[in-house]
Amino acid sequence: MRRTTTADTLLLRCQGAARTYGNGPTAVAAVHGATCQVHAGDRIAITGPSGSGKSTLLHLMADLVRPTAGEVSWPGLPRVPARGEIGVVLQGPVLVPTLNVAQNAALPLVTAGVPGERAHLRALHCLAMVEAADLAHKMPAELTGGQARHVAIARTLATSPRLILADEPTEDMDGVTGRRIIDVLVAAADQEGAALVVTTRDPAVAERLRKRWAMCEGRLHLAARTPSPSGAVPRAPALGLPETDGASTAQYVVRKLPEVTLVFWIMKIAATTLGETAGDLFAQTLRLGYFLTTIALFLMFVVTLLVQLRAKRYNPFFYWPVIVSTSMVGTTVSDFMNRDASSKYLAKGATTLGWGPQGLGLGYPAGAAILVSLLIAIFVAWKFTGQTFVIRDIVTFRGEALFWSAILVSNTLGTSMGDFLSDSSGLGYAGSALLITGVLLVLVALIRVPRVPNVVLFWIAFVLTRPLGATAGDFLTKPTAKGGLDLGTAGSSAVLLAVLFAFMAYGHFRDRASRS
Repeated sequence: MRRTTTADTLLLRCQGAARTYGNGPTAVAAVHGATCQVHAGDRIAITGPSGSGKSTLLHLMADLVRPTAGEVSWPGLPRVPARGEIGVVLQGPVLVPTLNVAQNAALPLVTAGVPGERAHLRALHCLAMVEAADLAHKMPAELTGGQARHVAIARTLATSPRLILADEPTEDMDGVTGRRIIDVLVAAADQEGAALVVTTRDPAVAERLRKRWAMCEGRLHLAARTPSPSGAVPRAPALGLPETDGASTAQYVVRKLPEVTLVFWIMKIAATTLGETAGDLFAQTLRLGYFLTTIALFLMFVVTLLVQLRAKRYNPFFYWPVIVSTSMVGTTVSDFMNRDASSKYLAKGATTLGWGPQGLGLGYPAGAAILVSLLIAIFVAWKFTGQTFVIRDIVTFRGEALFWSAILVSNTLGTSMGDFLSDSSGLGYAGSALLITGVLLVLVALIRVPRVPNVVLFWIAFVLTRPLGATAGDFLTKPTAKGGLDLGTAGSSAVLLAVLFAFMAYGHFRDRASRS
């Protein structure tokens, strides 16, 4: 249940709050009797020179230090200091050096007992909010100062705080980077419906916020209060954290791609088999030919891909049609590349197959070499962009575009591999399927080998399931004289489409149930 906070809600009150360090003659008063209030929706800059007490006041507000006199209270924040009601961005962002960026961003949730997968998804969401999703798998040592500050802000946002306190967030940064940090903080506070208090020595930063307070020799001077916008300030729920009023909280799910489970692989094989039978249905059974069919199916791929790219979260009815369309395009592109106009590739009694060129006649080895080179080039470009190869962590447009490029090429390559094994290797359809299945079982066994990256195993398996689908599709459709079941391309495609639709419906309703 999404909670709403009005702009007049008092979140924090300092009443004569003071902080003194030491005792007797050597005592140093960092803050003298500060009195102030922070309301929901406030955007406050606390200015002043170095040593004026700005940071100490912010620490009092965050309950990081206790006042030695006066009082600090949080009437609108009933769970201070625990459970993420206040988010603090400290000077010089401290990231755990042994954890990657995503793990650092998820740390407040993990320590609060939020389940690992949910904490991970929320961390990715927060990294995407501050435009740092590309950094998810980098280590802190690989980051610039500005990038580390972005990650620190994402970590602060992880618990959906109602009050964000940032201590000199643009310190030691150039003007462009500093402005970007403030842009991120303000945008994040707006999105989360949180109040924002920033300490700064930079007048340009102070001008970005609606209210300006000043610290001088430990004394707080309040400027005229600029009213916050009236009305309700919506606030995103604290992910998976207990509510004092017993209300349930919503789960952030930002993944655009599915979780890799056994059901995923079953659907992948079904989708690629459907791609084989449907591609052959249009190109061969309906005699549209490889050239026209490739153009038509590529347009279908573009349409389904645009729907997937515009989606805000994973939806099986968006994702799997793209997989099917890449498989269908891969089938016809592979056939067009590798085959020619000779009668051995035509139906009995046919002299041509549709309008346009019949095929390039490159053959399976040359076609495979081209496709392998293209796939390697995509992965090299992918590596240089810094995007993650772990599909559940892909949350950026660039990462998803690279993913689908690799899928299209790998499905085309897989078709060539399947056709070669079925038609030219002498193994036949059943033998080829058994061989590929055996290789996939080896990959499953290698999952438990620490030195073998699971990401590499995933992509090898992803490529190999395409020839498995190709051989399975040929086995279903080819004549019994050639070792097939002779079920026909239309009948086989209809059955596979029904199976895939049932799995998509199951995944859709399960995903909705998990978010309810």
